[in-house]
Amino acid sequence: MNILLDAITKWAKTTPDRVALVGYEANQTVELTYSELLNKIELVAAELIAQNIKALALRAENSIDWAIVDLAAMAVDIVVVPIPTFFSDAQVEHTLEQSGVDALVGDWQAWLASHPKQSFNQQDHSFSIANLPLLRRNQLGDEDTQVAYLPETGKITFTSGSTGQPKGVCLSNDHLCLVAKSLADAVNSAAHSHLVLLPLSTLLENITGVYVPLMLGVTSYILPGEQTGLLGSSQFEPGLFAQALATIKPESLVLTPALLLALIQIAKQQPSLVDSLKFVAVGGARVSSQLINTAHALNIPAFEGYGLSECGSVVCLNIPAAFKAGTCGKPLPHAQIRIAEDGELLVKGNVALGYLNEPFTQEWLATGDLAQIDAQGFVTFSGRKKNLIVTAYGRNVSPEWIESEALAFLPMTPLIVTGDSQQTLCAVIANSEDVEAKVHTLNQTLPDYAQIRTLLLLDNPRAISGWYTDNGKLKRNQIEHDVAQLFASTTPELTLQAQKIQRIDLPFQQHITSFQTAS
Repeated sequence: MNILLDAITKWAKTTPDRVALVGYEANQTVELTYSELLNKIELVAAELIAQNIKALALRAENSIDWAIVDLAAMAVDIVVVPIPTFFSDAQVEHTLEQSGVDALVGDWQAWLASHPKQSFNQQDHSFSIANLPLLRRNQLGDEDTQVAYLPETGKITFTSGSTGQPKGVCLSNDHLCLVAKSLADAVNSAAHSHLVLLPLSTLLENITGVYVPLMLGVTSYILPGEQTGLLGSSQFEPGLFAQALATIKPESLVLTPALLLALIQIAKQQPSLVDSLKFVAVGGARVSSQLINTAHALNIPAFEGYGLSECGSVVCLNIPAAFKAGTCGKPLPHAQIRIAEDGELLVKGNVALGYLNEPFTQEWLATGDLAQIDAQGFVTFSGRKKNLIVTAYGRNVSPEWIESEALAFLPMTPLIVTGDSQQTLCAVIANSEDVEAKVHTLNQTLPDYAQIRTLLLLDNPRAISGWYTDNGKLKRNQIEHDVAQLFASTTPELTLQAQKIQRIDLPFQQHITSFQTAS
């Protein structure tokens, strides 16, 4: 029994002509009714079985076809490994090695051309599944690539790389569907049309943009990024977003804090564009109560939530009937939470099966987040136990990873990476010869969300009082605080403890696939 597929079947029988998905293909709008969607799922599921596929890596821009492959694989218990298109080449290679998939679906030809040692059949590009190219792993060497998945694994979602290399979280289809049902029950009457904005390869939009609308029997608009404005993971064109809002008039969205800020700017300039919205979930990074209150004042029904891949995405969510600004809402029915003695949030109930080759065995999952629960049950998050940076676009970045990569270009001038809850990352570094050019080269080796976009040049960062412990470790919270103060300064000259600071803003760099760095 699969409650999501059962719901699609129910809607196909009771309201067969209701539109389920709307997309854009070959320069024209495409609609699928619930009856047509069910038929497509069944056909593609049969094709997947005929191909004898055990696990597939799905890498493509947002589209109806992406959703169909995902749902068809779910129907026949084939493991799906979504690969974000914004992953760097090294991250993609690592993901394929770790997951051991036997098929690739989607946009793979260019990547495979630059990685000829990959054991996938690149000769036959004629076969497709749901209009997306399918490539099978060559038979030779299959034994070396097989991975023993945790029992009941239906999806393996890879983080954007908190350590530089993504980590695979194994989730069951029952788990994902239960999260979707909790969300569907919470927002049942809130909206009847959803616009997919975030990449479907991110678990949050996969569940909220496909599973929840289909469970509710409403319509989801799945358009490519060039039509909605989100390019990559952190490049955004507000004008395209505004145009999509004007054309589609969606009733629900899922946004990161940075995208909510963009929506607020749109609402200030064109208030009518947000009139259709009934529910806007905001997550992926901490959201200030001021931002939520500003949104509400502009008629944007924004509600903060919290989740993580290890819990199948959403754990807590504010809803119109239970809302408190500055909090992430109350836990949804599928999750139980408590606070450990050290303030860390613990979750149990509907958590992931584990990581690849590493099943979860503890009763309570330690989230790594510090939190409080008030008397009404609302959850407030105050920070992370470790140094993980979560950007305003919801990307997880380990500063130590970037700092270690930078040593290949700046071996004698270590940099300090900051940017928690900010739209872009900043690096504090001692001024030295060609430092801007070297960071420019470093950026070419990093995925877009991990690139340094602002440099703060000092004569001697180590001389700043309060930045280092006695044994030389960074006091990152203090550094983040001081850098935020510098950005907020309105004085023409930036100074910190008598040191003059030069600010340099860097352009976005396209990742160079053939670029090699020392490791």
